[in-house]
Amino acid sequence: MTDRDNMRAERRAPVNAAAGGAGGTPGVSHGGSPGGTPGGSPAGRVARLGMLLGVALALYAVESALPSPFPFVRIGLANVATLLALMTLGFADAVTITVLRVVVASLVVGTFMGPGFGLAMAGGVAGAVGMGLAARYALPPLSVVGVSVVGAALHNLAQLGVVAGLYTGVGPALRLLPAALLLSAATGLVTGLFALFSLEKLGLLRR
Repeated sequence: MTDRDNMRAERRAPVNAAAGGAGGTPGVSHGGSPGGTPGGSPAGRVARLGMLLGVALALYAVESALPSPFPFVRIGLANVATLLALMTLGFADAVTITVLRVVVASLVVGTFMGPGFGLAMAGGVAGAVGMGLAARYALPPLSVVGVSVVGAALHNLAQLGVVAGLYTGVGPALRLLPAALLLSAATGLVTGLFALFSLEKLGLLRR
């Protein structure tokens, strides 16, 4: 088998739940025993899920306390936890953390089932799905940072779609599209670099 065939075979390896299984993510070393599922035992997996959910909520709280030039402009630091979950546990767990983070945060700040909740949930789930697809089919050539940028772009596109469908119509939303994509490139870069740094420091990134 040639080097090119080996690379193609590695890229086809299923990401957990993205292909309905419990495979690994290319380029990332998953915890657990050899041949086991990412994250090790079920108890270890739940513990890591809880830890990453706590990280997501803490990052959300930190970012909420930071000043922003516009109310709707956020870096999305909580997405670092989603990306870490995707790379170390798998797609289903990344989506789970996203949904729980949005629900818990909205209950704390009093926006549950309000417009802000809907926007956050649509953007968060779309971003997690986008990162899962990018990790499954395009890692490599994309890096962890590239996967993050894809997720940020789909996050903003989903929120624009909700705004267009419920509030402004298509025209105004389309006028915001270039700015939304530019913003997603910047925020995806920041969160991707944070996630990459964390993976390297934890020794979870294979070279």
